[in-house]
Amino acid sequence: MVAPIDNALTSEAGLFPEDAPAANSRDTREVYLQRATSSYAKVRHVLIQRPPSGGKGSQPSMLPHLKRNHRAAVLYLALLANWPWLRRQAAPLPAATWIRFLGSEQRGSLTWTPQALSHAWGVLEELKLVERQRKGRLVNVRPLKEDGSGGDYASPTGKGGDSYFALPKRFWLDEHHATLSWPGLAVLLILLKETNQYPVTELAIDRAQAYYGISRTTAESGLSELRARGLLLSSERRVADVDHPEGRRLASLHRLSSPYSTEERRELRDAANRSVALKGKEALANGEEPDEPSP
Repeated sequence: MVAPIDNALTSEAGLFPEDAPAANSRDTREVYLQRATSSYAKVRHVLIQRPPSGGKGSQPSMLPHLKRNHRAAVLYLALLANWPWLRRQAAPLPAATWIRFLGSEQRGSLTWTPQALSHAWGVLEELKLVERQRKGRLVNVRPLKEDGSGGDYASPTGKGGDSYFALPKRFWLDEHHATLSWPGLAVLLILLKETNQYPVTELAIDRAQAYYGISRTTAESGLSELRARGLLLSSERRVADVDHPEGRRLASLHRLSSPYSTEERRELRDAANRSVALKGKEALANGEEPDEPSP
């Protein structure tokens, strides 16, 4: 039989460690992103823009629908970032844990309450970007495909038109998820898509509505915010244009800076592929089926 603990002894310093402080938002993000085992999340291009079809050019996709609830956009990205490990969890995350992951103490940051979280999940469910199912007192949430079709979600492959861009985990660790305004976030996502292969792209603000479903004002505001934050470099130059009266026009060119530059994101993908290749060799040595690296 174990002898009862003398309450007098427990009060003596040094016998037992003190209570640990509660995990904060940064602790939660760091641990959860480590669980995902990747330095970036994969986000399909179709979240931003639908590819040409039926003789029509590229069309806006989900951005104009998400602008009415900035939190819903951030929450969906958070779900994608954590899905590699969440999909294996037996129990859903409590609302308070989601709020802690998303939270920030920086001035002017996006605030979260249980009501705001529930509303954001509801917006995503209405847009057919998530599916919710109550599991006891908790709600189990799983992502649906980024195009709002309601199709089952699977990690993008990068093959056969299943294109995606990398959203570095620095987005969460540097708290850009909490401190970027809606215009800043929308333009960042657009530029992540458009600079996936080439580091410089043009973002014609007068055509932002037709291409991406965001207004000229939103595009201008987002570009200005990213430049002010040191996340974007912009320049103007004349480009040939057979439809222009002068045969050329003024174009605004943009290049994302660290941690979102094309070069850094390419290195993240290459590092992930090297890791997968190494694990593949180990799997083959053990007689197992190796995973394929991402394009």
